[in-house]
Amino acid sequence: MKYSIRIIIYFFLIFLPLKSEDLTRQLPIEKTVFLKGITGIEHYFDPKVLYFNTGKLYKLIIKNISDSKHYFSSNSFSKAIFTRKIQINFNQNKLAEIKGIINEVEVWPGQEIEWWFVPIKTGEFNDLKCDVEDAKNKIKHSKMGMIGKIIIE
Repeated sequence: MKYSIRIIIYFFLIFLPLKSEDLTRQLPIEKTVFLKGITGIEHYFDPKVLYFNTGKLYKLIIKNISDSKHYFSSNSFSKAIFTRKIQINFNQNKLAEIKGIINEVEVWPGQEIEWWFVPIKTGEFNDLKCDVEDAKNKIKHSKMGMIGKIIIE
């Protein structure tokens, strides 16, 4: 009898934590990246390096506080996450949700979007960039410093 109870206890201790759960329904971890710069002078991401962990739901707020439109683009990052949605808000009201595979978002001056996702693959992704052409000097923002790195652990 003692042996049977031990087996049952071990069974629950080993297999109970393996139950599946809906990873997209977690409370999100909120992070913000600012798109900054001045036309003709400089453009950059703040912070330049973003850190995430696999299996966690994130709400990445991409906020453009510069005078130019910007791209947030990283093909390798896009392939390492499950995108739940991109949400567009205005005056605290939800305007739209975009679902599916997203490779790049464009955010206009003074605006922001929310990218809800779960990282599913670890890695260091060095292809975060903005390839918008600067309105004054006709150089891509990435050539003016708007590049970054995303690390998923």
